[in-house]
Amino acid sequence: MDLTREIELATGWMTEADALLRPYIGDEARRREASSMKAPGQVVTEADHAISKLLIERIDASFGRDAICSEEGGDRDDRDAMRRWIIDPIDGTRSFIRGMTGYTIMLALAIEGEAVLGVVHDPVERATWWAARGRGIYMDGVRITPGNQPARLIWSPFAPPGGREILAQELGVAGIVDIESFGARAIVMARDGAGVCASRPQSPHIWDSAAGVVIIEEAGGMVTDYVGASLSYAGDTLHEQGFVATLGVDHTKARELMQVHLPRS
Repeated sequence: MDLTREIELATGWMTEADALLRPYIGDEARRREASSMKAPGQVVTEADHAISKLLIERIDASFGRDAICSEEGGDRDDRDAMRRWIIDPIDGTRSFIRGMTGYTIMLALAIEGEAVLGVVHDPVERATWWAARGRGIYMDGVRITPGNQPARLIWSPFAPPGGREILAQELGVAGIVDIESFGARAIVMARDGAGVCASRPQSPHIWDSAAGVVIIEEAGGMVTDYVGASLSYAGDTLHEQGFVATLGVDHTKARELMQVHLPRS
């Protein structure tokens, strides 16, 4: 599968997306004033909408027959399409608004329900990571070899307190790191060559996972839902059975422990 054109364009679009985000990064008042609640517990900003609009326009101009699924909506999605672009304009919006690290811009391409290209831009480091099936992982065009660090449990800084220390102990990992965005978690796992994280059933959507899944799997890791099935990027946007991602950690054990410590809400 030749995705050379898709890779070149998608990584280039991240430079434009970063430029839209840049004025907000150093201006806390602007970030807060530009944010609103779109649903209970879900926040959106002007920057989310601007980046989503930009990426939809760029995809439409270059791949006019492809479906486009964005967290912020649009009229170009087709859950049964052979090719489906998946956009999360700011993954980790709460971290972004608070001026924390751990948020990313994510774009993925799914073909016949499988995520085959994942692009994750880290606006804090101003680095663009991407991975494509069978082509490995790249940062700013340089191929990355996964590291050899001890595995850590990667958790959300906004998750309810309690239980994670016991989970880390039962998993036998070296420690815990707080990161909201799954795209940022995927980068850490690829860089370290190890790690484990999860999102409980009924909470994640395909835009939360698609780009990061390709990076983790190209690093040698595994991502499934809570019952062990591969994640699908066709059909509905909700991952009803959540997901668990592991690299250098027993995946079956991690799935079983997540069902206890991070169960269906």
